[in-house]
Amino acid sequence: TNDSLPATIARSYSINDIPTDITIQRFSDRLFVGVSQLNGKIGHFLSCAVEESIIDGSKTFHVITLLGKRDDALIEVCARQINEKLYALYGNGCGSLLLGMSLLEEGRHFTVVKAIVNVILELCAEIGMMS
Repeated sequence: TNDSLPATIARSYSINDIPTDITIQRFSDRLFVGVSQLNGKIGHFLSCAVEESIIDGSKTFHVITLLGKRDDALIEVCARQINEKLYALYGNGCGSLLLGMSLLEEGRHFTVVKAIVNVILELCAEIGMMS
């Protein structure tokens, strides 16, 4: 194995009968999460970061659409939810998050998004976020 390559997990799932590919890559300074219900194609790339106030310790979660439709609220909410949950579990241990995502219309439902978030958290635990 090559230690300079990022730790990677890529799996395929059926979430609410929708084929869903999820990839996690842990780089030294950030985490890449790819979610596709379109045969591996990615339609949105979002950058997610957390800013901690040195004054009161409050946290601000930032989500910026880098590529793709800029007014897709569901994708942005999903990105923020993933970022918040990862931060709650690992703090800054995973660095900033780069999220690539494509959901089919039938995949744009709360139960599907919740299941996707849960799978991502399971895969992050499996990849060993703190090592």
